Amino acid sequence: MSINFLNGTRLKHAVVAGAQRVIQMQEQLNNINVFPVADSDTGTNMALTMRSIADGALNSYDDTVHGMSRILADSALMGARGNSGAILAQFFQGLSEGFDGQRRASLNEFCRAVERAATCAREAIADPQEGTILTVIHDWALATKTYLSRAADFSDLFRQSLTAATKSLQDTPKKLKILAKSGVVDAGAQGFVHLLEGVQHFMESGKVERLARAATSFGGKRAKVEDAPEDITFQFCTEALIVGEGIDRGKLREQLRPLGNSMIVAGSDKRVKVHIHTNSPDEFFRIASTFGTLQSTKAEDMRQQHARAHGKNGATQTLALITDSSCDLPGDEFIRRHIHVVPVVVNFGEQSFVDKVTLTDKEFYKMLRTNPHHPKTSQPAPGDFHEIFKQASESYQQGLAIILSGGLSGTLQSAQRAAQMMKDQFNVEVIDSRSVTIALALIVREAALAIERGDTVEEVKRRVQWAVKNTRLFVSVETMEYLVRGGRVSRFRGAIARLLNLKPILTLTPEGKVEAVAKTVGGEHARKKLVELVLAAAKGKKNLKFMVAHAEAIETAGYYSAQIRKHFEVLEVPMVSVSPALGAHAGPGAAGIAFLGE
Repeated sequence: MSINFLNGTRLKHAVVAGAQRVIQMQEQLNNINVFPVADSDTGTNMALTMRSIADGALNSYDDTVHGMSRILADSALMGARGNSGAILAQFFQGLSEGFDGQRRASLNEFCRAVERAATCAREAIADPQEGTILTVIHDWALATKTYLSRAADFSDLFRQSLTAATKSLQDTPKKLKILAKSGVVDAGAQGFVHLLEGVQHFMESGKVERLARAATSFGGKRAKVEDAPEDITFQFCTEALIVGEGIDRGKLREQLRPLGNSMIVAGSDKRVKVHIHTNSPDEFFRIASTFGTLQSTKAEDMRQQHARAHGKNGATQTLALITDSSCDLPGDEFIRRHIHVVPVVVNFGEQSFVDKVTLTDKEFYKMLRTNPHHPKTSQPAPGDFHEIFKQASESYQQGLAIILSGGLSGTLQSAQRAAQMMKDQFNVEVIDSRSVTIALALIVREAALAIERGDTVEEVKRRVQWAVKNTRLFVSVETMEYLVRGGRVSRFRGAIARLLNLKPILTLTPEGKVEAVAKTVGGEHARKKLVELVLAAAKGKKNLKFMVAHAEAIETAGYYSAQIRKHFEVLEVPMVSVSPALGAHAGPGAAGIAFLGE
């Protein structure tokens, strides 16, 4: 595929491909993170940042390179996490400035925009350090300009400039002593090279997909780090998004400079993301609040993070947690909780999409309403699971895969076959969740919490088996049309249901199969009946945890959330969008409640 210009659509898919690559390499990036602090979170922060960028891109249909780059910049700023995430946010801010007013970009115009992006990234740093992501961004931008006259198209340009970026990455230990001492390259710089790898693969293949290990990959390598959290001078990694008018970034930087180091001030005069390592987070927030309204604030204890990652008594990376994309956890939890996801493929006729990678829930429901082809979900192949298991084996001692109900899909069998293929290299136990969507999410979250507590492998497995038996799911369906389309209900029964305005309430049996637990007349009656069923099923249970899911039915989800808060003492009721695994059959308007209790 020869690409001689960039428009908004191509830029979107290229960046999504890069994001997928960074997310794929999250754990390995964490393992080599030593600068500016060895707190093992660079991969997580870059993955969260790129996930925010990808989501913003996928939910936009702007075909101009300027419009799409503006979406990328805004999404990066809103979702930027950590030092490297803030630098990426400023990089994309500069890229959008470089594409200002352009509908599409030639190779020459792209190189100018990249040069602007590299300059903006460096300007955001209070004290730029060579041998980091900044160095690789600069060297890559310079290489695009150098190779411009020789490049046949964008694919050629990225291939040649990626070689230069890789060389720059390999040289980072020569420029930063802590890297040489720890035996690694810079994690942020490696993450940027992975971003370029994903983009370059898209330029050559036209596909957004997981990549096999590349020459720049470092396998299971870990940084050599001493257990010395007391050596961390500034304890808290502190961030805030400031929203206002006419924000003076220079003045803000000068007022914050005495508070610590690793300061980054990224954004525009209306939105600014600030990152700093400090011992005075309260003073940081006080000063930042004088420049505008604070959003998305955080202050993480880096000494604790260091101790968990490198301390003698800290948690070790023993158990990898794996699931499939029918698990509907809130967006960033997969990344924050280090959960590996094998995506389901969604097909609309001859068009194929990778769930939660190249297809957002918003886009799925739009296509479900308008596309003449009813979607079909294709279970992951054993090879898809094998690749995830192989990747997990580089950072973990064994794996636990909690999978969509075997009574609903062959996904479980694919995972089991892949585990059998890996048995001599990496032990993976595959568990049938007997659940889907938010019920599966509650089970997976329970496993993640047990791992975070430091439970033994056997304790985690017992907790999961308990959760499988004690999770319930109830779903109200607004229309029978999609159950008929998907072959779950006969046309005759669908016609009768439409005639009588019947709306079923679905649940899962203990074997993990769907059954209608009630039939109601009209939407309001269905809502009340579902709440009644939940109240009856949850009666007498303690320590209840709830989640609400919906298929473009935010009002119904809000009603369910309000009813849960009315009848139960719960701290939170997360609301999420239903994944295609269930949404293709339940259709728009469906909503449900899942709960787990003792």
